[in-house]
Amino acid sequence: MIRVLLKVLQFLFVLLLLRLVLRALVRAFAPQAARRASSSRREVRAPEDLVLDRVCQTHVPRSRALVARVEGREEHFCSVACRDKAMAAVARAS
Repeated sequence: MIRVLLKVLQFLFVLLLLRLVLRALVRAFAPQAARRASSSRREVRAPEDLVLDRVCQTHVPRSRALVARVEGREEHFCSVACRDKAMAAVARAS
């Protein structure tokens, strides 16, 4: 029983070593462009301001939000549907 367990552990150890060697070879011989691409994925972007869509109460990054003037003030929306609901509510109120 112990011999079987030792053989299994030895096999797993050989597989681990083989995997480490293969990863090292792939990294060593990878094209320069692929290395740059993999390092650029690790870049961390600065956090972006979030704005609140008052219709559905969703926070949206400012760069992706739709902007509309509602009753003279600038408001941000997550979608065209939310913007249209806000504009319809203003039209009904007046």
